[in-house]
Amino acid sequence: MNWLYKTCRKGAYIYYKLFFKLEVEGIENIDLNQHYVICANHLNIQDPFVLGGLLPLEARFMAKKELFKYRIVAAFLRKIGVFPVDRDANDLRAIKTALGILKANQSLGLFPEGTRNKGYEPLPVKSGIAMFAIRTKTPVLAVTIDSHYKFRKPLRVVFHKPVEYSAYYDQKLEPEQYEAISYEIMNNIYSQLKYYKHN
Repeated sequence: MNWLYKTCRKGAYIYYKLFFKLEVEGIENIDLNQHYVICANHLNIQDPFVLGGLLPLEARFMAKKELFKYRIVAAFLRKIGVFPVDRDANDLRAIKTALGILKANQSLGLFPEGTRNKGYEPLPVKSGIAMFAIRTKTPVLAVTIDSHYKFRKPLRVVFHKPVEYSAYYDQKLEPEQYEAISYEIMNNIYSQLKYYKHN
């Protein structure tokens, strides 16, 4: 874990521990010797900081290319392992980067909806989660982030039990099949909302 990533992770954890009623569930589900395709719902601009701060392992995150518009910001993001993706195109470079990360036994972090969701159901997702996991034979670690991000109010993060889609390994799947699996993952994430749904 590089020093900047480690420092940011620690700082984020302390911040959310101090200013919110932090609840973390399922941390025991994470094997520190395993790498994952990590995917979470996206409710607020703070979600990446929460996920990065609470993950007990290092992950490379995919983020929208617009965040890399400014040189200083782009340099910082790249230093902590974040890489850009064009959400409006079939970004082959980002796809190759993501596959390369997983093949190198590193964890990949994704917010598959691509933008913040103000509702209680998943936004349309593409085939990425399932495709990355199945092609590289990597377990999926789904994460539910559950909060309205109000001062001293609950911030709940649920790490689901990792799932391996081994029944599909070495098969040639159609994009629609990958999308169906990705929707299944996201629906499971949203099914665990508690505070966000009732406030």
